[in-house]
Amino acid sequence: MERVYPYEFKGPRAYFTDFDYKIVQFKPDKKTYRREVERRLKIILLTKNTVVCAASHFTHEFAYSLFNDNPILLDENMILPALRRDKDHVIDYLDRGLVRGSLKQNIESFYQDHVTKVVDWELMPNTTWFRQHLLEALSDDRSVVRRSLTIPKTRIHALIDELQASSVLFWEIISESVSNWDMKNQRKLLNFVNLVYHMSGAKTVNCEGALPEENYIDYNLTDFSRHKTLLSDTQVFLKLLFELAFEIMYKYTLPVELLDILAFEDIYYLRKPLENSSFRVKYDNLIRSSINAIRKTSADHDETLAYDIKESGKILGQISTTFEEIFTQELLEFRKKKQRERTEELRKSAISLGFQAAGLIPFVSTITNAISITSALEEFFVNVSKRIKSKEEVKDQVSYIREKEKTLHKLIEETSLSEDTVLLDALDLLVSTIFAKLRP
Repeated sequence: MERVYPYEFKGPRAYFTDFDYKIVQFKPDKKTYRREVERRLKIILLTKNTVVCAASHFTHEFAYSLFNDNPILLDENMILPALRRDKDHVIDYLDRGLVRGSLKQNIESFYQDHVTKVVDWELMPNTTWFRQHLLEALSDDRSVVRRSLTIPKTRIHALIDELQASSVLFWEIISESVSNWDMKNQRKLLNFVNLVYHMSGAKTVNCEGALPEENYIDYNLTDFSRHKTLLSDTQVFLKLLFELAFEIMYKYTLPVELLDILAFEDIYYLRKPLENSSFRVKYDNLIRSSINAIRKTSADHDETLAYDIKESGKILGQISTTFEEIFTQELLEFRKKKQRERTEELRKSAISLGFQAAGLIPFVSTITNAISITSALEEFFVNVSKRIKSKEEVKDQVSYIREKEKTLHKLIEETSLSEDTVLLDALDLLVSTIFAKLRP
């Protein structure tokens, strides 16, 4: 098993925390939550070079089930477990008691077979940052957690004394220290501890993003829940790249559920042309420049813990304005290029993917008439028809599907994005792939 080091990471990267059992255990509908997690993970994998997840988050049934169904995530190192330096393997965390019996044996065997690379991290830098920033927040009457707690100051000061006396700060120590608090205040404090802990983990493995993950700010603290403001990479991707860009180009919007059509194997191949372009860097830089523009005009914020709620709305508005300007700049060249491609397609064949796909789902008819599917994707169906003349002639339907997927993935790999229209090209490739998979 290869161990890599955080300082080796370059470009946009994320620390993914949706598998944390302290989050998962409180989700009443695990099936719905898994669909949400998969959707967010797909977006992160498309927009980041590196995705890291704490190894301790792997070793319960929810996480194992997702990886077992999608082993490509580990086989191709799409997700890297962050393994503490004094641990030998991810399976070392299985002794925490979350799984037992045959399930534990299955999980152990699976991770031994599929985890080939991990990110090495040290305990002391992590716990030092965590301890320092947690104590700073608890000691400041103006902090989010202090304003949220409704408990005598004497109890908070007693907690601070206990935490200061601990050289290494673990979750269990904090949980035990507040076990005599009422449940409401326990939940508020421990939710905030989770927030700081996750941010500490991100910093330790060199995965600080421009925006926090959704679960960084989904802790139901009073200050957060009142405003219901979400500011995260997945929100920006869905609202600005997936919706705003598409509306600017075609005056239509796409339902986010379309992402569910893509398997993680499709995401693996889509990552290749994105990695060979400036898409991720440009996307990340646009977000960072928007944040900096707002931060320069805002004197009151605490960037060590989370974005101020009032700032979040301003930042999202600035990002929207920035992206809209870039889309407008790219749009003219993008349309010229698509028109050239469409002219070439019509010369080659009278068959239009848009018209044939229109009957599959109600909203596709208006969308596909507007989208210019690349000639490569049109050729995909020609290639399939040459190899397999009709589905009726195929004895094994699985073989047909595999052949179709194989050809599609090869064409995606060979796709290149133009630097002049890289954001719109990335969106076009994503949507084209989705519609290609919809076609029978």
